[in-house]
Amino acid sequence: VKGDVHDIGKNLVEIILSNNGYEVVNLGIKIPPQDLIAAYNEHKPDMIGLSGLLVKSAQMMVETAQDFSQAGIDCPVLVGGAALSNRFTRLRIAPEYGGMVAYAPDAMAGLAIANTIQDADEREKLITNMAQETQDMLAADQAAKDDGGEGTPDVPPAQVRRDVDIPNPPDLRLHVLNDYSLEEIFGYINPQMLYVRHLGYKGRFADDLEAGVQAAIDLRDSVKAVEDLVLAQEDIKANAVFKFFACNSDGQRLLVHGNNNETAEEFYFGRQSQRDGLCLADYALPQSGGKQDYIGMFVTSIGSGVRALAETWMAEGQFLNSHILQALALESAEAFAELLHQQMRQMWGIGDPAGTTPQDLFRTQYQGKRFSFGYPACPRLEDQEQLFRLLEVSANLDVELTEGYMMDPESSVSALVFHHPDAKYFNLSERDIERLEREISLR
Repeated sequence: VKGDVHDIGKNLVEIILSNNGYEVVNLGIKIPPQDLIAAYNEHKPDMIGLSGLLVKSAQMMVETAQDFSQAGIDCPVLVGGAALSNRFTRLRIAPEYGGMVAYAPDAMAGLAIANTIQDADEREKLITNMAQETQDMLAADQAAKDDGGEGTPDVPPAQVRRDVDIPNPPDLRLHVLNDYSLEEIFGYINPQMLYVRHLGYKGRFADDLEAGVQAAIDLRDSVKAVEDLVLAQEDIKANAVFKFFACNSDGQRLLVHGNNNETAEEFYFGRQSQRDGLCLADYALPQSGGKQDYIGMFVTSIGSGVRALAETWMAEGQFLNSHILQALALESAEAFAELLHQQMRQMWGIGDPAGTTPQDLFRTQYQGKRFSFGYPACPRLEDQEQLFRLLEVSANLDVELTEGYMMDPESSVSALVFHHPDAKYFNLSERDIERLEREISLR
């Protein structure tokens, strides 16, 4: 959808559908509603698929459904993506559309739904079942309201410890890493994410590989072959920028200091209304205490040539290699983030203890945490703009923000790095996110 550059899942859907007798028109990435409508009028498809990764993409699907309705389109729409849920589909997207909207949690589910739609009787059963699901959700929501659930008072703000040692970074200058060793980065890839989540391996890949399971060996060999091809590509390089900043908090604001201790940028984060009452700003010392704190930031990226090569291989019928390449690039950007975060901890004086294993890193068994925009603790992608300014990304990396504030190329990772020993991952609820947006609109 518009503003979204994440296409590995969409391309997997194309591979699966096209290999099961469907003709697929893949429009690409960042497709605005008017282009989708034009493509519908040109191709007259039996169904439309919408894909998106982050929270903002889910909201864009609501707007796209509205535009479809206004254009008189009513053919079945299949939606999928990491930020989507069946609940969001039923209660937010489907009411805006005159036709059928079905949620596919993964590519194989998408194939099953597509097959169901082709049979008139099965299609009617599916529509009836989805309508019942919607009614059940609405009834449950009403029951919760009647029980006073909507009026549940907010929990108090979290009381995060302030009596912690503040590690001093070695400098406050910008660090630029060009053409970092991809071979070293490959060693930091989480095999469960690459092989199980992206490549569909069934079971615990690392254990099976060690046990000599042939399917694991064959898949590892396929990935190794793509790794070797990637290492030979001139336009697929690992690059990054990172920097430490002085900072403080003020309520839900994170104040990032520049020269002369003036505020260079200000981030405003949401707070949990339930559970622990946490806000990301809690992990920085308050300005009122008079003591300075520090935060790290970085962007990692795996070369802009990934998409072109993946498309070339797809056109040549090398479907598996194309999919492996995209998955490898995504997980390499994550692995580079893991590696760089480890190096930043070492520079910061809070390095990992001897004997730390890759599994310890995957389980975040270290001091501090890193948080990325678009995910549950800080869902606003708009904040990427400030991080890009602070890190001078446009001047140093071949990475840009789309109009939806996603990074392009998609095999890029940005993060805020907190050192606080009690930092942990947490979620803002839908209610918390709505409150955050209201608060920001009033600022």
